[in-house]
Amino acid sequence: MTPAKFEGQSTQPVIALLTEIKEDSGPDFGKVHSFCEELHQGISESGGSFYVFSLKGFSEDGVEGFFYDQDAEEWKKGSLPLPDVIYNRVSSRRTEFSKGFKGFLNKLDALGIKIFNHRFLSKWEIHEFLMIEDHLQSFIPETHLYSESTLEKMLQQYDELYIKPVHGSQGRNIIQLIKADGMIHASLSSLPSKDLPSYQQVSELARSIAPLVEKRLCIIQQGLQLSELNGRTMDFRVLCHKNAQQFWKVTSIVARVSAEQFFVSNIARGGEVMKPAYTLALIFGKEQARHQLALMKELALETAETISRHAEGHHAELGIDIGIDIKGSLWLIEANSKPSKNFEERGSKIRPSTKAIIDHCYGLCRP
Repeated sequence: MTPAKFEGQSTQPVIALLTEIKEDSGPDFGKVHSFCEELHQGISESGGSFYVFSLKGFSEDGVEGFFYDQDAEEWKKGSLPLPDVIYNRVSSRRTEFSKGFKGFLNKLDALGIKIFNHRFLSKWEIHEFLMIEDHLQSFIPETHLYSESTLEKMLQQYDELYIKPVHGSQGRNIIQLIKADGMIHASLSSLPSKDLPSYQQVSELARSIAPLVEKRLCIIQQGLQLSELNGRTMDFRVLCHKNAQQFWKVTSIVARVSAEQFFVSNIARGGEVMKPAYTLALIFGKEQARHQLALMKELALETAETISRHAEGHHAELGIDIGIDIKGSLWLIEANSKPSKNFEERGSKIRPSTKAIIDHCYGLCRP
């Protein structure tokens, strides 16, 4: 049954979010569940309609999905019209590489339905995109695909390295290597620091980490002497969105400070979110903090523009992670094509990043 609010909507846009849905005890949209309620609220206030669906619910004749019933204050299942725009928040890279997903994209193209956040972008893809631009290269730590020979060469050059899964997220399965006192000390991001053995030989280290790095493609990256707050690792997440006119803008910046004894700042690994101007002022003073924030925004926008220009499909949202070293220089650590929705505080108001997504959807609906 089609809800009344979706019937006869020829002028107002229908916007849908694609993700995995669990239906055991009412619909569960995973990590974007509360964000979907926020999107519903913002789109409804703008006069449009919004629903959530999974890949199996889509057909060329209509969509089986979930809409929010304001009176009942709950998500209800229904037969819904084809959307004008789809916001892709599928959380599985495997799904996006499947034949079924590629067939789905072909159907959308044939039907003239627009989709953004086309797919996950890997760390190596993003690195290659950024290295095309000469003016960005000085902001990028030296990075290579992992191999034992590359590991040996980079350990000769740097006292600190990071090995990261190319398709990793949320700070999982990252290995930190630090050279000191003639030994190579290894730490894993999912454990408090120094929980792995130390090694004298690179070959010994390579054998030890083989089970972690051989099952998945990894990059190896130069370590940086990043500024710390009370001995805790710190970086900055800059959220960038395309507006209705297809221009990138910064919608929020937060400082991420790691949990004690952890070397990654990800919230999923116990990190803490703080105000960027405050944390920078504590380390560098207020005047330099303002200057660094302005540079950070400029670097993030150039990064977002470069990635979207080179990446396949349409991307309108990126989370750019930037570090500041002890000399005050900026570094591009990585970029995320489907950034977490848990950085900004969610009150009764619609967050700026959510408003930006809605604005972009409306822009895509215009002829």
